[in-house]
Formats: sequence, structure tokens, C-alpha cells
Amino acid sequence: MSLPVSIPESVSLAVHAMAKLAAGGSEAVKLTDLLIKPGSADHLSKVMQKLTKAGMVKSKRGRGGGFSLGVNAADIRLMDIWIALEGTFETSICPYMGNGCAQPICLFGTIGKDASQLIRNYFANTTVEDLGKLLENGNHTIIP
Repeated sequence: MSLPVSIPESVSLAVHAMAKLAAGGSEAVKLTDLLIKPGSADHLSKVMQKLTKAGMVKSKRGRGGGFSLGVNAADIRLMDIWIALEGTFETSICPYMGNGCAQPICLFGTIGKDASQLIRNYFANTTVEDLGKLLENGNHTIIP
């Protein structure tokens, strides 16, 4: 199924894993327990390595090991995760936007810009703590 607006798989894996870490408290969580299905454990491992390198996550090897938050969940915005994994924040609906489209005006109007701004606002204003609380409470309300 094709989605009109997509979030990179790495960001989706990271956001889900970070929310689980925030909901779980300070205990280390195994990689397999952070994985969302049908995600790839290998891909999540690479994502968690990048988050560890960025200081957002700590990893511990061996018995009782796993991943835990490297900083307070309230101090990690979803945009921080996006930037750590993707380098920049760019979303678009039209694959030709910014790639030399010959049309004098965008045939999709401002929907691409509007959708990108909505996503940007959500990622800039939502913390890992917010998502951890959603998981803890079983609440599925979208955070503005």
C-alpha cells in the first residue's frame, strides 16, 4: 500500500522503541522487546546504534543487558530522533517537488507544504516522555 505522506522506516522504528523505553522506566530492554512487527531486528539494531552514538540511548551488553534512555525522556523531542537518523527534516507529497518540475505552479497546491508543517509541528512539540505516557496509560489520543 502506498502512503501519501511517509515517515522514514528508521524514524518509525526509533520512535516506537524510544516510547517503549520511556514507558519501561530505567530498566534495560532487550532489542527484541523493542522491535515492532513486522520490523527488521537488523534495521532496529542499526537505528539503536545511531541513537546510542547521539547520546539518546545507552546500551549494555551481556546478561541483564539491553537498551535504556541516555537522557531524560522529557528532553528528547521526536524531531531530535528524526535529525539524528536522517540528518535533515524533509517531507514531500510530490516526488518532483524541488527536482526541476516544469509546471509554473504546483498542481497539488499547498497540501505538501501543509502536511510537512503538520508533521514538523508534531515532531518538534512531542517528546519521548509524552509517548511513554501514552503507552503506560493505554491512551491512544493524538498529541497536538
